[in-house]
Amino acid sequence: MSPSPERVPVPSRPAVGADGRRVAGRRRGRGKRFLVVGDVLDGVLVETTVTTVGAHDPAALIRHQPAGAGGGAASWLGWLGAEVDLVARVGVDDVVRHGRALTDAGVRPHLRYDACVPTGALVSVRSTAGRTSMSDPAASGDLRADDVGDDLVSRADIVHLTGAALLGGGPARIAGLVARARSGGARVSLDPSSTAVVRAVGAEDVLSALTGVDVLFPNAAEARALGGAEDLPEALRRLTEAVPLVVVTTGADGALVGRRGRAPLRVTAPATTVVDTTGAGDAFAAGFLRAWATDRVRVASAAREGVRVASLALGVVGARPPV
Repeated sequence: MSPSPERVPVPSRPAVGADGRRVAGRRRGRGKRFLVVGDVLDGVLVETTVTTVGAHDPAALIRHQPAGAGGGAASWLGWLGAEVDLVARVGVDDVVRHGRALTDAGVRPHLRYDACVPTGALVSVRSTAGRTSMSDPAASGDLRADDVGDDLVSRADIVHLTGAALLGGGPARIAGLVARARSGGARVSLDPSSTAVVRAVGAEDVLSALTGVDVLFPNAAEARALGGAEDLPEALRRLTEAVPLVVVTTGADGALVGRRGRAPLRVTAPATTVVDTTGAGDAFAAGFLRAWATDRVRVASAAREGVRVASLALGVVGARPPV
């Protein structure tokens, strides 16, 4: 039998000093408080010229970096100067390492662990043929609503749920997380994180579990899978019947904002040199939520801020902002 989940304090300097401190190049101060519940993974990022099975690339660039949608979204929020807590699950041997990396990004980490399950992993391979990613959720796949403390939920203005490892547990887990997120009165956002998760769980089951979600952040493929329509505006319309605000990221085209009973709103993206697309969606969500938290009416402005932050993410390698 696996030992009970534990909470481990991460040795670090205080996240906020009495007069405010600089974190990741930004001044932290008072404002809305965010809670991110999601995955923290070990990432292996590969850039290669290989496009066929069996080929060998002795000059490939291979980097090991923290990954995971939860850690990425929280880190971008911290980089933007927000007060942000993160609940995630890692292997016992990695609690301090991941905790310090998150703290350096301006995040207050609350890492759970099971001594018998390792930290999840992500492998992302990018070549001229495109990008392919593979993940093993491991510890992240065991994160549940009970891991999210009432104290954290009660202090949050917005709770963001994200990560394929987290949401792949099925509709009951998704619904339980949404219910826990809403229990403190916070607004709730959710990123489906993976078309594969939508298909594995089932679009209807995912949608049925989203009752209480205020804003949904699918990419175009996830929106089509969830909405059951190849036509993106039609898929968006169907999704707004389940969630009042749906913001679809559409890559180089920017974003498409859908609100129940209204025509879709297109937000364009600036021309950007793409270094790595990993984590751009999480950066978009962070930028949008940071702006939307203080003004729920100006969703177009929030979407433009999301696009701006995502464009910055495209210029760096990995899923997190530069520290």
